[in-house]
Amino acid sequence: MRSAIAISAALGASLGWPASSAANEAAFGGGLPELAIDARDTIGEWPFAVEQGTLTCVEVNGQKVVLFSEPWPEDAGGFGNIKLPRNVIVSVNPFALLASIEDRALYRPFDSLETLIRRLAPYEAKGRELCEGQEI
Repeated sequence: MRSAIAISAALGASLGWPASSAANEAAFGGGLPELAIDARDTIGEWPFAVEQGTLTCVEVNGQKVVLFSEPWPEDAGGFGNIKLPRNVIVSVNPFALLASIEDRALYRPFDSLETLIRRLAPYEAKGRELCEGQEI
């Protein structure tokens, strides 16, 4: 959960959007909907460079966004020297993917944007189910 809040703040800051944690708290009762996923239980071609992580739905400036976060690192560090997990946008919108440019190594290597989008599509759909509060 701590990573999802950090992701929401970082995403909003990177896109120049105002923070919207109040909207998330109102929509999701103070917690962000998230789902642990693993490469062994794929719903399509696995798009990420790590074997497991979390899909999270965050709301930024009224828009629901699906994010993938790697697990907290074993060597996360201590106070003042914390290594945060990497996070990327899960979207079929190529412009939205630009917000993940800093952590793009979290995507499995791809030969074209089309390949990345094809891999991300089923995971965006799964994340949208989280956003809508549907059964998973």
